[in-house]
Amino acid sequence: MTEEKKSGRGRFILLMGTIAVLLTVVASAVWWFVVRPVAAPTPAQIAKEKLKNTKFIDLGSLVTNLQSADGSTHYIQVQIQLKTYDPAIAASVKSFMPEIRNGILMLLSAQHADKVSEPAVRDQLLQQIKQQVNTILETDGGALKVARPGAHPPIAAVYFASFVVQ
Repeated sequence: MTEEKKSGRGRFILLMGTIAVLLTVVASAVWWFVVRPVAAPTPAQIAKEKLKNTKFIDLGSLVTNLQSADGSTHYIQVQIQLKTYDPAIAASVKSFMPEIRNGILMLLSAQHADKVSEPAVRDQLLQQIKQQVNTILETDGGALKVARPGAHPPIAAVYFASFVVQ
């Protein structure tokens, strides 16, 4: 009988030891894959990733008339490039191209011919175009969409590839 008690106690100790080892392994795995702090990317790594993902989207040439104080007809012709760091945005821009072009034409046609060539007005116009395009893309053309906190806008910058006022 003493032999059986020893055998049962030995099995119990072996079982408890095995459970303790398994719990240690599981706790270590959880820490490694879930809790362990991951080093934040360095500014150089972020810049390299942005550069790799940078894409320019050509909206083509846009022509419209301008507001005029002297009664004569003036026109503006621009070619616009959109800069993004998300290559998937190009498909969204293509989907909403008619709405984007219409919004830009409305902004351009509201400009005054005698002021639109001023650098400050051009910069302001670029910012308005960027804001309008981002609004269209972020709301899927006007449908309400939940904003992601801390998310970067789809379009990082807008550039004039050409700018002619006549």
